Amino acid sequence: MNDARESSRHLADLLRSEHMALADFLVALSEFDRTGAFRRLGFANVFDYLRRELGLSRAAAHYRKVAARLVAGFPEVLEPLRDGRLCLTSVVELARVMTREDRSAVLPRFFGCSKQEAREVAVEIRPAAVVPRRTVAREVPLVPSLEATSVDAAVDEGSVRPGELEVRRHELTRTVVEPLTPELRRFHVTVSKVFLEKLKRAKAGQSHVLPGATDEQVMQAALNLLIAQQEKRKASVPARVKRAVNVRDQGKCQWALASGGICGSDVRAEIDHVVPRGKGGPSTVENCRVLCKAHNLQAARDVYGDAHMDLFPARVPVVREPSPAHGGVATWSRFDTRHGASMLSAWPLSPRSPRRSGSPGPRASASTPRSGSPAWPGGSAG
Repeated sequence: MNDARESSRHLADLLRSEHMALADFLVALSEFDRTGAFRRLGFANVFDYLRRELGLSRAAAHYRKVAARLVAGFPEVLEPLRDGRLCLTSVVELARVMTREDRSAVLPRFFGCSKQEAREVAVEIRPAAVVPRRTVAREVPLVPSLEATSVDAAVDEGSVRPGELEVRRHELTRTVVEPLTPELRRFHVTVSKVFLEKLKRAKAGQSHVLPGATDEQVMQAALNLLIAQQEKRKASVPARVKRAVNVRDQGKCQWALASGGICGSDVRAEIDHVVPRGKGGPSTVENCRVLCKAHNLQAARDVYGDAHMDLFPARVPVVREPSPAHGGVATWSRFDTRHGASMLSAWPLSPRSPRRSGSPGPRASASTPRSGSPAWPGGSAG
């Protein structure tokens, strides 16, 4: 723990130095831009200077150019940059909406914001004048993987510019959310042909319930069904206790951080027992808390030890194939995410005990220990 604290202090010192260096760089760049010194070096503009002389990427050069000019017009931006309250990537959004009349009210709203959060704040301050309301589907050409294609060779051949191949691959996989107004977002996502076919079928089916349904309305209906299904999952904690704990903890991980405060993540949040069930802990509001998946497993390791927890395979979802109507073999499979291997098990169904078509076969659970395996201690500390 002492080594971790010392490393943390060292990292904090380095981060403070980085923030100070960035602020000093922007002050110097602002003066460099104001005097036009880049022209005496033969560059047409400060952006060209940052790209060709200092070797910055297009994005890095743009952020620093905008930030330097914002610092020149609004010196009060410097202090938040020095102490880390204001991020360089959010400065571009701040520069679009900050004015001399409302700067004291606008600036604090960008403190601690990521690039996406800054976009949303900027849209609240100045919504888009025209909001596009259409669905566009276009075919995206396949891009060779970096493993199979030499970037240097592609650049030498002139088929792509330096760095373009990586950008193309990134654009194929990422989801982009563009704020338009305080209530509306434009959602850019790359989907498969099969997805579009399913969406078309869903819209046709939904037309009986909601004629003229939009893509958003159809996907909203599908998401509502998925969320309702997730909420029906059985839990080892009584529903009333689970509701009370989620309200008390606001659905956020309560794991205490060494520096103070809590984890606060709401991704894969679970109900955990402070005193584990395996050690007699009751499923009460007082003995339960919300933890994220990672901290729930860490709590289990803290209680039972690494050697004991390593005995258990990762619990993964079970996928069942349809059970035969009379006799034969029913199978279930699961995919082990740790080893990237699919494991298949099978059992015979007695012809003397026929089952109706579609009736469930023998129960199989990924969380049920295999023969000879030790009993799972409640799955986690909870």
